[in-house]
Amino acid sequence: MSNSESGRSKRLRLELRSELERAGRKGRPARYLLSRWSDEYEPDEIEGALDGLAREGVAVFWDTRWIALDARDDWEVGTFRSQRSGAGTVRSRDESFYVPRNQERGARDGDKVLVRPSNQRKRRGRHSGLRTAPVLRVLTSATAEVVGFLERERGEWLLIPFDTQSRLRITVTGDRRGAKEGEYVVVELEGSGQGDEATGKVVEVLGSVYDPGVDVDVVVRHFQIPDEMPEAVLEEARTFPEDPPEEELEGREDLRDLVTVTIDGKTARDFDDAISVERLENGNFRLGVHIADVSHYVEPGSALDEEALRRGNSVYYPERAIPMLPERLSTGLCSLRPEVPRLAVSVFLEIDVLGRVQSRRFCRSVIRSHRRMTYDEVRRILEQGRPEDEEEYGEILPMLLEARALMTCLYRARTARGSLDFDLPEGDVILDTDGVVVGIRPGERHSAHRIIEEFMIAANRAVARELEEKGQPGIYRVHHPPDPERIGELEEILAPMGVRMDHDRDDPSPRALQDVIRQMEAHPQEDFVSQVVLRAQQRAIYYPECQGHYALAANHYLHFTSPIRRYPDLVVHRSLTRLLTGRKQGGGEKGLDLEPLSDHLSQTERRAEASERELLQWKKVRFLSSRVGERFTGRITGVMPFGLFVQLDELFVDGLVPIATLGDEYFEFEEKAHRLVGTQTGTVYRLADPVEVELEDVDDRHRGLNLRMVHRLVEKGRKPEPEPGKRRGRRRGRKRGG
Repeated sequence: MSNSESGRSKRLRLELRSELERAGRKGRPARYLLSRWSDEYEPDEIEGALDGLAREGVAVFWDTRWIALDARDDWEVGTFRSQRSGAGTVRSRDESFYVPRNQERGARDGDKVLVRPSNQRKRRGRHSGLRTAPVLRVLTSATAEVVGFLERERGEWLLIPFDTQSRLRITVTGDRRGAKEGEYVVVELEGSGQGDEATGKVVEVLGSVYDPGVDVDVVVRHFQIPDEMPEAVLEEARTFPEDPPEEELEGREDLRDLVTVTIDGKTARDFDDAISVERLENGNFRLGVHIADVSHYVEPGSALDEEALRRGNSVYYPERAIPMLPERLSTGLCSLRPEVPRLAVSVFLEIDVLGRVQSRRFCRSVIRSHRRMTYDEVRRILEQGRPEDEEEYGEILPMLLEARALMTCLYRARTARGSLDFDLPEGDVILDTDGVVVGIRPGERHSAHRIIEEFMIAANRAVARELEEKGQPGIYRVHHPPDPERIGELEEILAPMGVRMDHDRDDPSPRALQDVIRQMEAHPQEDFVSQVVLRAQQRAIYYPECQGHYALAANHYLHFTSPIRRYPDLVVHRSLTRLLTGRKQGGGEKGLDLEPLSDHLSQTERRAEASERELLQWKKVRFLSSRVGERFTGRITGVMPFGLFVQLDELFVDGLVPIATLGDEYFEFEEKAHRLVGTQTGTVYRLADPVEVELEDVDDRHRGLNLRMVHRLVEKGRKPEPEPGKRRGRRRGRKRGG
């Protein structure tokens, strides 16, 4: 599709959307819409644009008429997620709903569906509190292709879906393309694609998960991550030079003599942010945050832009990255490599010793990074300085010392505002040359990380305030306060630990949650409490209105500092550049509606995060398959009627202890107390308890660990468990062997 055709299609969709919104609840007959635009567009163009509105969840075709979803407050569109019980959930833009069994109308996992929410709520279980909503119609199927591994059963070849929640039974017909039992393949479904039974044919063989790189391929195919750049995009990227020519530097502020450095991870290849710090005569700091000017090269409507928008963001796996932009730009022309000129957009902030921004200034610049530094290198300099550092690093050394001082000021100010800081350890996998996990180590977050975090937060806040005050459209990073119900659940979890919250449940301040985390500092349960506070938060989203960021206690916030790997940052750069060049424009990108764009970018971000998390879990589980029979210490992270979830210490991976393995007695599930209680011995297993478990086996199909309880561990500072009293309305667990 050419750029002009792309703009033509967007314009038609906007016109049709406006027409349907004006029409209200009754909508417009399809024949009316075809006639209304027949002078300018062909029928297939109009039908294609309407189908596009349906895919976006903006409009629905119902009984010969097209209706705007915003005009029907009794309808919602969302993504269906199936459950093994036969029920499901639907996530719309603003709310999640519970779909009872036999009310899903053939919807499959991932399908976009139309539901009619009721006022009834699910009372018990995992999805308690959600409003029930029967499916009215499947609007679009998630995909015609399913990823999984082959299994032979009674002479039939079956595909076992990679998605562990899928209830599909897929019979594989025809040529398997040489795929063997146990190998992963992509199967194209045949027929209408509804119900639990399906047939399909193998269209791609991915191979054995024990072959290098196959696990990444499986995850990429399953989550539909675009991993191949179209030739038109690569061709456009090849038209750019390796370095910016002199004429492109004209009209920009020349900062090549300013001491700037990039600080990233050891394996990073794309450097989109550099920093500079100076101490002024009045004692204040001048912070410079210099971000690669990707918007100078990626123009709206270009092949590069269309592909970047489709991807939404880069995706990072332990042994492989899938960039948003071609490497010609992401690791070349746009990357702030040392000792070469690079185009940038710079933010200068004057900040006092109390961490308050006294002034801000923005400019289009050209910089020359003086050195590419790593987090560990900066940490060593700041914490274990050597006499020879002064000669090796020169004027960079005092700049780093000032950066640490400024970071401390900014961090104290952010903490004083009530900003939440989740310093949770994560398990990083250690890979060999074939991408096989050979170890797991705790990820580190130290002073060098904090310097970059605080500086990027400061720059993002400054740009958000600038766009908001100047009335320039943009995409903001919005984080809403937790739901009161989630806060109530959090209080129930914390109460047995002796942790109290001082807050208004209907309007909890971040400072109240910050106080919870502080109460647990240096306590053995500190990491667990931070995790449950984090789980109580809503997910941050992209939105075209500035609505604040709850966790950062910031009234203005957006993403500006990573345009190489995030499309929202690229949109923000374009808005800021329009301000700097005097080319104001209302309504955002030309011909671009920022609300559906924000929704799309929130979805691609969630897709990337889910794929990264799934692959890491899979690698860890496979790594532990050779350690069956070993004992590990861990902590209970979930209490359910069917058993306990335990996270293993130092490995940061969860496993399940089935309730049937806890002892020769009945265990009752006390939902509000988050504990299992033995009815004969009074043995109690509750959330956050330290335990020792044995790894019994690895569940390859569900990418999980099956554990056996060895015993509970004694922990200093833990309050004694109240004696189980008379319990009413408890859910009864299963007896061992039952």
